[in-house]
Amino acid sequence: MLLRKMMTALRGRATETGEAIVDNQAIRIMEQELRDAKRDLDAANDELTAIMAKRNLGVNETQEIASKITEYEKSAMAALDKGENALAEEVAGEIARLEGERDIAQANVEQYDSTITTLKSSISKSKTEIRRVEQQMSHVKATEAAHKAQAAVASRHAGHNASMNSAVASLDRIKEKQKLQAEKLKVGEELANQDSGADLESRLSKAGIGSGASHSGSDVLARLKAKQSGGTDA
Repeated sequence: MLLRKMMTALRGRATETGEAIVDNQAIRIMEQELRDAKRDLDAANDELTAIMAKRNLGVNETQEIASKITEYEKSAMAALDKGENALAEEVAGEIARLEGERDIAQANVEQYDSTITTLKSSISKSKTEIRRVEQQMSHVKATEAAHKAQAAVASRHAGHNASMNSAVASLDRIKEKQKLQAEKLKVGEELANQDSGADLESRLSKAGIGSGASHSGSDVLARLKAKQSGGTDA
């Protein structure tokens, strides 16, 4: 049971593979089938030509026999007129033989006519079908080319989008790294200031304490006035 199922599965796979090959090569197969049809049409035309030639020969043969029969009939009548009955009977026998040959030749001609009619009809249908297939094949090829072009554009577009997405992701990663590096530098600078004491002096100066305290213009003017007043007293 298992072996039979496996064989069935293999046959199914082979069928799918064969159908896929046919689908992929559909236009090439169609072109070859069209060439085969044209070759068959050429062979049919050759056969028609040969049969028509044989038919013409049959017609000629029939006419020749009919001509001989006409001559022998005249001869038989002349023999009867002269009382040559035995001779007339012999001629009549030849006429009968010729009439048999004529009937056979005529039957052959009729058979050729029937075959010619059938062949001409078949050839005409084949020509019409071949022209129709050729016209539609041009459309099918154009459509196939358009589909391939669209697929190529879609593929390139997908690749472009993938590249752009990758580039954007790379840019984001670079920005994040730069932000991290800038923060590291900032923290490093703060730590360095703390180690040197500069940070403390800066904070004291901002608070208005110590030698680094900032002075306003009013403070300076008050100091100068005080200094001037002290000098006058002296």
